[in-house]
Amino acid sequence: MRADRLLQIVHLLRRHGRMSSAELARRLEVTKRTVLRDMDALSTAGIPVYAEHGRGGGFALVPGYEPDIEQLTSEEARALFVAGGRGTAEALGLGGSFCSALHKLAAALPDDEHRMVTHVRERIVLDAGGWHRDPEALDALAEVQTAVLDDERIRIRYQSKTAAAPGHRTVDPWGLLQVGSTWYLIGEHRGRPRSYRISRISGIRRLGTPARRPPDLDLRKVWERMRADFRAVPGTEIALRIHRPRVPMVLRSLSVTVLDDPRPAPGEPDVFRLRVRSTRAAAAMLVGFGAEVEVIAPDALRAEIVSIAEAARAHHRRGSDMAGEALDLFNPSGAREQPGDNGVAEAGADEAGRLPPAMP
Repeated sequence: MRADRLLQIVHLLRRHGRMSSAELARRLEVTKRTVLRDMDALSTAGIPVYAEHGRGGGFALVPGYEPDIEQLTSEEARALFVAGGRGTAEALGLGGSFCSALHKLAAALPDDEHRMVTHVRERIVLDAGGWHRDPEALDALAEVQTAVLDDERIRIRYQSKTAAAPGHRTVDPWGLLQVGSTWYLIGEHRGRPRSYRISRISGIRRLGTPARRPPDLDLRKVWERMRADFRAVPGTEIALRIHRPRVPMVLRSLSVTVLDDPRPAPGEPDVFRLRVRSTRAAAAMLVGFGAEVEVIAPDALRAEIVSIAEAARAHHRRGSDMAGEALDLFNPSGAREQPGDNGVAEAGADEAGRLPPAMP
């Protein structure tokens, strides 16, 4: 919408000072002619924008200009109060400030909008932790955040998923990313963008040198490229027939290795096709579902499930035999105890577990 674009122009000029029509057109994804028309509209609306001609010229706002704060619309107010920002703010150490800001905003709203916001907040609760787990430990988040905001290079102690022990990495921090309830540091290591899960950072040392940060860095686009690269990894296509009541649980279990969205087979609502990064990981998740999941393809996945099940069977059978041998060490006669009170053999019983006759 044009009104949104006009607000964007004012924001860009306040942030960057003088900007050429070509640069504005590039950022707004419009033509230079459209930018010129927008400048006329801003001037007509009373926004003190002016043009400077010649080399290095462009458009700028009169120094010291501060726009009036607009009154929030009902939709904007609702978005602020129910967007789930409290958990994020608390993780960043801003929980108190977030609540205080919302109280101030609520107090400034007209009565009707204040009642609407209260009505919505009483009916919508967001918790990223879920039913079965608490939020991850984020001991390093505060210090990482400080380094990100100060654009300072850091050295971190990091436990990667595949390494046996933590290692050290020197990182130029670019920003923080929250995906669901999981926090990541995005930064450059050895000339390449990397992501580091905050909960796996066990130590951080600030190096006192400026971080190398590309001047035109767009953190969201960096993340989108990293995610696309992750999903583009060649995976293995698998097909499963899943007992209908178990479909959500099975697909959730496979989410750690799935590379794209599951696709139901046409005409077969219990058959799903999906691409996985590792058949071994998929087999490890599926083996516990037993007969409730049937592998249609590939044969390699079926073989992995059988291999894991047989290895588990052999391991636990060996463990059971060892437990029996250990019990025999404490019972050299070879007679196993028979359950009496609390499962313990009663004193005076013979090998068959019979008590002697009572004395007169």
